[in-house]
This record gives sequence, C-alpha cells and structure tokens, in this order.
Amino acid sequence: MSVSFWWFFDSLPQKAVVESKIYDRYHDISLLLEIDLSKQTIIESEIEERRTPFSSCPGAITNYDFLNGKKFNRPALEIMLREHIPLSKNGCIRIDQLLFYAVDNFISALGYELKSRQLPKEWNEEYHSQESKPFAERSAAVHQWWIKDRVMKNSCFTMSADFENLEAREKLNTSLSITPLLLGLRKGK
Repeated sequence: MSVSFWWFFDSLPQKAVVESKIYDRYHDISLLLEIDLSKQTIIESEIEERRTPFSSCPGAITNYDFLNGKKFNRPALEIMLREHIPLSKNGCIRIDQLLFYAVDNFISALGYELKSRQLPKEWNEEYHSQESKPFAERSAAVHQWWIKDRVMKNSCFTMSADFENLEAREKLNTSLSITPLLLGLRKGK
C-alpha cells in the first residue's frame, strides 16, 4: 500500500488530492480523493480497479458513491461505512483499507506540508542553503516546534515531554504550531 498527497493551497477552496493504492499479486487498485481543506470534506472520489482476484470485484465500486461531501476523518469514515455499506457483501475490504490508509496518513502529511510553509527557511531542516542554520541546530529546533503543540505533545515516544529542550525551542517559539495552523485552514485562513 502507498499513499501520495498533492496540495493546492492557492485554489479556492484550498484543496488536497490524495491517492491511496494497493499493489500486490492479486490487486492493483487506486482510490483518488479530492479534499476541501477548510471543511475537511471529500469533494470527489474515484476508484479504479486494474487488477482484482475476481471479475465480480469491480461491482463494489458504485457502493462508495456516498463518499462525496462527507467528512474526511477516521471516526466519520467508520460510521459512514457502517451506515452506507451495512452488509460486507456490498463493499470491498481493500477499498475500505485504502480509505483508512488515506485518512490515517492525511493529518500527518498535512502537518508536514504546513510545517514546510510555516517555518523560516533557515530553520527548516528540509532546506539546505548557505543561509541555513547548522543541521543539528535546525533539527533540534523543529523537534521542539512539534513538541510544543498541544496535540502533538506526548502523542508518541518522540513527542514526549521528556524530550523538551527550552533552549532549542526558543529558536522557533514565535512560529505558529500545527494545531493553530490546522484550525486556520478550517476557518478559511
């Protein structure tokens, strides 16, 4: 399985395109989703099954037409699938997996994209130029930028408060953290 993201912050509404794929010896299936970033809803969806184990498999695709206009988050998708495809005989476990894989990776990918747009280039560890601060210093500052966020702090081992370093945090203290950036998208900013 793989998932790819394309960001269109200059369009109205601001959008993302998400492609979730499964490719193995039995399957070659793609799920393409267009997401409204401010509303976090699915604008449009498309499923393509190029290879499936059985010729009847593509019959499940039309049962996913309900996705358009729906919220793009894990709890909402789980509820929608139960409501719209109440019997497993109507859906496809692989399409469900592609949906969950896409949504589970979406916020993290969006967070990294917003980070790359928010942080000053000389501090962003993704950019390398003569103006950049030394990599170790940039990396430490960015780590602290993530940890300072109320949602990210203590969300995993690496984001544990045990790794807080106030000196390194000072470098990016004035930069907005992820939660306000995500909320700003929802408010259309």
